[in-house]
Amino acid sequence: MMKTKCSADHVPGYEFFSKALVLGRKESVAELFRLLERSYQQVMLAENTGELEDLKPEKHLFRLAVMTDSFSETLSLGLVNRVRQNFGPENMICLSTDDDQEKERVLRSAGLIYFGSYGSFSAFAEKIINQTLTGHQNRSRTAMESRTDSARALEKRLTDRSLSMKSIFKRVLFRIGALTAEVLERVIEFVVAFVMTLLLTVPLLGILLFRKLFTGTPVFVKRTVEGAFAKPLMVFRFRDLPAPFCDLPLFLELFTGRLALAGTAIKSWSERSAVPENAYIRLVKPGIVSLWDIRNSSKTAHEGQQAIEWEYVFKKRLFYDFMLILRALPVMLYSENSGISSAIFPLLGLNLNNLTMDEAISVMQRTLEEKKQSAIYFVNPDCLNKMVSDRKYFNTLKTGDYVFPDGIGLSIAGKMLGTPLRENINGTDMLPYLCRMAAAEGYPVFLLGGKPGIAEKAGQNISKTYGVTIAGSADGYFDHQHDSDAVIEQINSSGAAILLVAFGAPLQEIWIARHRQKLSPRVLMGVGGLFDFYSGTIRRAPRWIREIGFEWVYRILQEPGRMWRRYVIGNPLFLYRVMKWKVFTQSNSL
Repeated sequence: MMKTKCSADHVPGYEFFSKALVLGRKESVAELFRLLERSYQQVMLAENTGELEDLKPEKHLFRLAVMTDSFSETLSLGLVNRVRQNFGPENMICLSTDDDQEKERVLRSAGLIYFGSYGSFSAFAEKIINQTLTGHQNRSRTAMESRTDSARALEKRLTDRSLSMKSIFKRVLFRIGALTAEVLERVIEFVVAFVMTLLLTVPLLGILLFRKLFTGTPVFVKRTVEGAFAKPLMVFRFRDLPAPFCDLPLFLELFTGRLALAGTAIKSWSERSAVPENAYIRLVKPGIVSLWDIRNSSKTAHEGQQAIEWEYVFKKRLFYDFMLILRALPVMLYSENSGISSAIFPLLGLNLNNLTMDEAISVMQRTLEEKKQSAIYFVNPDCLNKMVSDRKYFNTLKTGDYVFPDGIGLSIAGKMLGTPLRENINGTDMLPYLCRMAAAEGYPVFLLGGKPGIAEKAGQNISKTYGVTIAGSADGYFDHQHDSDAVIEQINSSGAAILLVAFGAPLQEIWIARHRQKLSPRVLMGVGGLFDFYSGTIRRAPRWIREIGFEWVYRILQEPGRMWRRYVIGNPLFLYRVMKWKVFTQSNSL
């Protein structure tokens, strides 16, 4: 176990503010260790679980804990919680070279102040470490001054220590790279701000000033938002203009540097908004374009704002910001900030349940806890086109306990009708959340449908990824007229609480409605081609394509012979039917 100490000439309670704990191999974290020595009075290292256990008597004495993937135990939520429970650090950091998205999601939600790669941490290490030294709200001014003086004295003593040329070169390289990216980013922001101001902001300002002259309508509306370091920032927007035109004055803030072109989401400022797990997020400047705004506009922000902001901070690079800005352009076509969002979204004579992903999962959890049975269906534009011409399918959908809107076409329909969707709820996106809930509560899942072997392979992958119990699986290639009873017996005898049926619409919904009285699982869900995605048979569109609403283009490229008619003809036909239905219902309501 490695540690560094200095004399204890400090005020009472100083130990808490001066100690840091590092989990990782000595050779892998040597540079990090030396960096922390410059700011912390004492830094201790645990290379394995045994050394970590030996530190338990030091409980509640550490200000900072840094966990790395070079530690003998795999980085996990369990390890993070154990360190928090045993040592009570105010600030926790995780460093990992692993880009597994599920691990990222879990660790980012653990209340860390930073989670990222070694490279990104090295580039901004001093800012992050300074945040750990200044984030405590309850220490006295005397303790703060004492810590600062001691840290400076310690840094002065440590500057004489020799550092390896490799370590110095790496730090200099990261600093140069970070500085170059910042300068280039500022140049781009100045150019964009100048162009937007000259071409759009100034002409619109003239029009609104002319309007004010005759109507007295104010030009601007003021708003106090959260700037970098969580400081209050007053910004102006054009009054009574639709998005994104109302936000044009924000580009003037690019000249001042108070806002970024791409950054974290612009949020209303509040003295009560500071929470420890958002500490590092709050260091980043808010941007006119943000990952949260893109996903929120495309109704795919299922993870919640905090997790999405963490993801942005983890991935933030100059190229990533550039691609983020490009992704924001198509999203503007269907983003909306007006309209009343209600729990029921009526469309083409069918009532859809307009919920968030969390609310949908809560509905299913309540169904399972109360031992009721619910049939749950998803409808996309293709399903609704089929419903118009297939009365049996239409009547079957109406018998569903919950019918969720699936796809960007439904988001556009919501905008056209003035009843915006809360979120795009589809079976493929829902499955991870459903499985996590089922795994936590001990509800087994049965997979029915797909070609022979597909459901079994999907079940193996789902179980391995999410830890849920797969009660059984069966393919969909059986005689639905004569062999359904045998399949139902297999499902019921498995003890499954949740049944996923993947026959494709409308067969899966009709089969569920016909046999739900015989089925013992309490959640019956039609999931279309979900098993193909999770078995690896068909690759799903990357997340960024789904964010901009172009998953249908990706599906056409994958299977042009089967998909072109559904999307190239079906999507415009669906929007035509929505507009016609809107005109018809409005004329009848007059």
